[in-house]
This record gives sequence, C-alpha cells and structure tokens, in this order.
Amino acid sequence: MLKIFERLVEVSRSRGLRFVIHFAKCRGKVAIDRELKALDEEGRPASWLRVFPGVTPQNVLTQCVVKKVEVYSGAELVGEFKTLEEVLHYLRL
Repeated sequence: MLKIFERLVEVSRSRGLRFVIHFAKCRGKVAIDRELKALDEEGRPASWLRVFPGVTPQNVLTQCVVKKVEVYSGAELVGEFKTLEEVLHYLRL
C-alpha cells in the first residue's frame, strides 16, 4: 500500500494535483499535496497520531476502508473516485 502513496506523491509533485482520501471506518482523512498529511474531520492538517491513533501511514489503507478519493487541481475539484485503483487508472499509472 505504501507504493500507492509513493505514486500519488510523485504525481502530486509532477502534475500539481492534490488528493484527499476519505474513509468509511476512520474519522480522519489523508491528503497528498506534495507530501502525505493527516486531516481532521473538518479537513484541517493535524497530527497523524491524533487523527489516526495507533495506525501508521503504511497501514492506514488496510485498516481503514476508502470511501472516496477527491482529486484537485488548485482549488478546483477535477474528479471524485470510489477507489484508489480508479484514481490510478484515471491518471494512467
């Protein structure tokens, strides 16, 4: 699962895109905007340990169920997907 994060970070840096991953079983979100960030329920950057207690970045995708993934270019929402695989297909990765 860490490979997926690495690919999305690389795409974020090269294409200027931002990804927000929402989860069904976890209260926080993960943002990828040139780096991996934890977001609280309101979408504000927060400590990883506060948002995902006991869950490492490597395990968040296996322990939390992905509900949706939003893709932004600047402030504009350019796509919304149900899985990370759909995002990778959309980006042709």
